[in-house]
Amino acid sequence: MAALFSAAMVLSVTACGSETAEEKGTVSDSSKEEGGSEKIELSVSHIMVNESDSQVAAWNKALGEYKETHPDIVIKEDKADNDAYKTKLKTTLAAGSASDIFYSWGGGFSESFVEAGIVENLDSYVESGVIDMDKMMPNICNNFYYDDSLYGLPLDSFMGVLMCNQELFDKYNLEVPKTMEELYHVSEVFLENGITPLALGEKDKWPGLFPFGILSLRYGGVEENTALLNGEGNFDQEFVKRAAGELENLVEKGVFSDSAVALTNDEAKNEFLEGRAAMFYNGSWGVADLDVNSKLAGKLTVTNWPTVEDGAEHQNEYIGGASATLMVSSKSPHKEEAVEFAVFMSQKFSEYGYESGAHLPTWKYEGNAELSDMQVQLMEMMEKADGFCLAWDTLLDSETADIHSNSLQGIYAKQTTAEEYIKAMTATRE
Repeated sequence: MAALFSAAMVLSVTACGSETAEEKGTVSDSSKEEGGSEKIELSVSHIMVNESDSQVAAWNKALGEYKETHPDIVIKEDKADNDAYKTKLKTTLAAGSASDIFYSWGGGFSESFVEAGIVENLDSYVESGVIDMDKMMPNICNNFYYDDSLYGLPLDSFMGVLMCNQELFDKYNLEVPKTMEELYHVSEVFLENGITPLALGEKDKWPGLFPFGILSLRYGGVEENTALLNGEGNFDQEFVKRAAGELENLVEKGVFSDSAVALTNDEAKNEFLEGRAAMFYNGSWGVADLDVNSKLAGKLTVTNWPTVEDGAEHQNEYIGGASATLMVSSKSPHKEEAVEFAVFMSQKFSEYGYESGAHLPTWKYEGNAELSDMQVQLMEMMEKADGFCLAWDTLLDSETADIHSNSLQGIYAKQTTAEEYIKAMTATRE
């Protein structure tokens, strides 16, 4: 997964195009139908390049269906892998040559695009029924609103989930932790038996944002976190201090391996799959597949992060939601067709990706595919959640996000204290 999620998530947070070089699609030789009538051409830029990725398969299936049902529209694709795409997108938009429809990310990433008038306001399409919000998952578009107006449509969603090796828990007569007190207890038992309590690949930085993010939700709640990330107040608030302090305590108690900062996310995941770690806190992407096609098949228990005492009112909130989005250029000569394309792809990509286990849906599922028990469980967890908030780096401006991730990595490496983290973050708004 990419650093913004990973995600993947990433999430983004996110693993959709990490291996393939930039690749630009071609258009058919003729832009006219046989009868001579002019076809409409829509340009679409995105990151769906890694053909082995299940999300790319869902995208291609949706796109193929669109082409079959819209023979009068020619789709011109411009695609690149994640990191290259982000750089190119910013350059392209700044030059005023955006594609009709372009893949982007909500929160702070797209804020400047909206403020510059580059992105089409979608409110009128909601009012006309072109976009049916009732068919979407509740509050799934929260990260695509700017000044109370909708500017993007969701592509996928995820939740941060605590994955547990049930075989190890049973071996040591332990219950999956529901509270932080219980988490510390099971961690102590696992450490006594030479097992890493919770695998973490902090070399990639983004995985370490998850534990901090959920602790911040446990102590502050979605509303307080969202307000802070949207610029209200500063980072020296009590709930942020408690989250940073709790994270530092988890590190000191050995809940995370001392080698966490030297491991990539994939290496930490393998540590969990091999039974050398009892738990793994990460995005829900691919969990359904792990429950079927891994060494933990049939041995995987998935739950939310443990609750805290004297924290926020709602303790069943999750790191997660929707970050990736399709946006429409305000300068597109075919805005209506572009919006309709974005709606079609948003809904179908959600459906096909959910069916394959690639991600959680952003639209209410109306298909009839046979789903695994884990897919159904994740959906039920999502529906029962008190709320969602993306990892902080997704919503913060890039400079503050870098300070956030670097300082947290310092805590995991025992080179930065919680107090120093608060000081560094607070300085960004002074």
